[in-house]
Amino acid sequence: MRFTTAFLLSGVLYAASATNISNGCNHDNCYRAVKADAFPTRPGTADCSSYFSTTIEQKTSTKVVRRVTFTITYFETTIPTHIPAYASACDGPAKYSSACSCIGVTPVTTTIIPTCGPGTLSCYGGPCRDVLSDPNNCGACGNKCGSGSCVNGQCSVPSCDGSSCGSLNSCGVDCLCFKEASNKGFCGPNISCAPLKDCDANGDCKAGEVCATSTCCGRNVCLSSCALARRSLASNFVGSRDVNEAWTGGAPPPALF
Repeated sequence: MRFTTAFLLSGVLYAASATNISNGCNHDNCYRAVKADAFPTRPGTADCSSYFSTTIEQKTSTKVVRRVTFTITYFETTIPTHIPAYASACDGPAKYSSACSCIGVTPVTTTIIPTCGPGTLSCYGGPCRDVLSDPNNCGACGNKCGSGSCVNGQCSVPSCDGSSCGSLNSCGVDCLCFKEASNKGFCGPNISCAPLKDCDANGDCKAGEVCATSTCCGRNVCLSSCALARRSLASNFVGSRDVNEAWTGGAPPPALF
């Protein structure tokens, strides 16, 4: 196998192949060996396809410089170079490439980029991160939790511990302190209870939400954080603007009325 530095040589080989095609295919012993008319079980076309297959794979590595760890993303290129023994008459890669082109095989490049599973994201082209529990990438890449605690993609807020309906401290515009199923505090929006999903545990909620147990909804509800639901979302995420409707904070934000 050759890697990234093989791009230039590969281009030369393919260019040589193209030149041969433009001049017409030479049905010599190399061509006959690759086409394999006399050997119907010989994998000539398959071997050519493999030889013409270039793979570009995204990879990552880490490097520590002065105690700071950097993640480096790069692409590694692999180009097959093996010529099968039965094609010994081809006398080198240029003739073998030409013969493969003459039987109708064309170069194919495959790019492989790792995909991340549920609850994970590739941040800035680096390795997959668990955004459900990573306090440096909580719910989204780069969302750092000052508390150092990330629950189901939402940052815990220790100053909100012990919150309950009737004593919900403010933690931002239209944002209040709530408590979730694991008894940790968090900062959530004051929104209508009507569309919110029932829950018993944080796992009942989608990523980025926790099971809020201390709202004024009269039931446990899945609630996002204010860090992910800004004021505009908090103001619009309502079932209606009925003043008698239940709200997570006990009453709708004054801006709605």
